[in-house]
Amino acid sequence: MSLSPSDYAVRTAPPPRADLARSAQIPSARRGLVSSRRMRAAVVTDDELLRHGLVHMMSRTDSVLLVGNMRPGAELVGRLQSLRPDLLVFGTDRDVTLPTLLADLHPRPKVVVVIDTDDPQTDPLDLIRAGADGLIDRRSTSHELLATLMRVAAGHNALDASCANAVITRLRAPVASPDDACTPVLTRREHEVLHLLTDGLDNRTIARNLFISEATVKFHLHNIMGKFGVHRRAALVSTALRGRVIGGR
Repeated sequence: MSLSPSDYAVRTAPPPRADLARSAQIPSARRGLVSSRRMRAAVVTDDELLRHGLVHMMSRTDSVLLVGNMRPGAELVGRLQSLRPDLLVFGTDRDVTLPTLLADLHPRPKVVVVIDTDDPQTDPLDLIRAGADGLIDRRSTSHELLATLMRVAAGHNALDASCANAVITRLRAPVASPDDACTPVLTRREHEVLHLLTDGLDNRTIARNLFISEATVKFHLHNIMGKFGVHRRAALVSTALRGRVIGGR
């Protein structure tokens, strides 16, 4: 089929100026739509290598806007309250309990915890009960980590293969005795602080031995006392020395 010169002129004429204006606005609108969907994320971990790895991974995707990169400490809650992230990414060596932290954050962000599934002190069920929306093993690939973050950000729960296996293993483990069930669950850093406290060290000396600030020591002691249900250092030391946590030392 051939076109006459008049037909060709009609069919190839440029669209009206109003149509051109509308068509020119579409890419701009789409760019705004994409940017509005970027997930605001904050990374919180004592593990410097892990923190740098997470930050590097997030910097390579347009889906995530990193708004915070910090270590646990006394000012953590205040900083997160001002940043208002959509999602928190915690490292294995976190020094803050999720229930305590999330209680002070409104609106509540989604939480993904990066764990070491080979660490016997890491209980995936405890983390889920504490408020984790997703778990991923620290040896997972960047692609797996990003997929977990996006799934959690979309309102779902997510476990990678290693964490799913860890959850199943934990569920199949023998039920703890009543005495064990009453023992407070402490983080690695909380155990270190408590051990030094029962050795008679003051806050300044504990901070110097652990290479942390006195404010961080006070922060850990506050959390430990809350877990034991005591309000004074002497009561905490007495309870610990009776064997509930560090008996036999």
